[in-house]
Amino acid sequence: MRIKKINYLFSLLLILGLWSCQSKVTNTALKKGDKLKSAINDFEDNRVKLSSSMIAGIEEAQKSLTTEEDPNVPEIAKDWEKEWGDVQSRYNKLKSDFENVGKRSDQYFQQLDELSGSINNEQLRNDELQKNEDLKKRWQVTYDKAKVSVDKITEVLNSGNDFHMVLVASSIRLKIEQNVAELNNISEQAKLLLKDLEAFTEAGRELVEG
Repeated sequence: MRIKKINYLFSLLLILGLWSCQSKVTNTALKKGDKLKSAINDFEDNRVKLSSSMIAGIEEAQKSLTTEEDPNVPEIAKDWEKEWGDVQSRYNKLKSDFENVGKRSDQYFQQLDELSGSINNEQLRNDELQKNEDLKKRWQVTYDKAKVSVDKITEVLNSGNDFHMVLVASSIRLKIEQNVAELNNISEQAKLLLKDLEAFTEAGRELVEG
């Protein structure tokens, strides 16, 4: 009788132990899924912000340069630098978020395979593992397409940086043109002053020779 009780308790502990292990695996898998979902949400949130900042900055610069009769290029260059700096920061965050999504998805699929691999029924286990593999392939296609888009944003940023350099150079050229105009004005004033001094000299000579 005592042996039966011991066997019963042992069986109960074994069942509880297996249930506890399965519960931990399930909870871990759910946590991996939640972290992946959170990473994707963070990426999407920053993608919207980046898109808004980038488009607004470009449209504002276009408006300033094309609709104003006498655009203030130095001021536009300063505004562009500020706007594009914000775009650059958001892009860096977007890229970091994207890498985090990749990391989380790898962990998620690894945990999913571990969960499916613990199934005792061979046919059912293989079916579930195949479902995981099919899902992973579809996800990889989507991820690769997104990576191409993220990389192409780099080209847009580089073009924006080049555009900023053009604006700054235009500002410098504009300042040089302003300096040339001011220099011409100084030159004309100098010529008048020199004529006045010449007249003064001639008057002095006449006075001495007088």
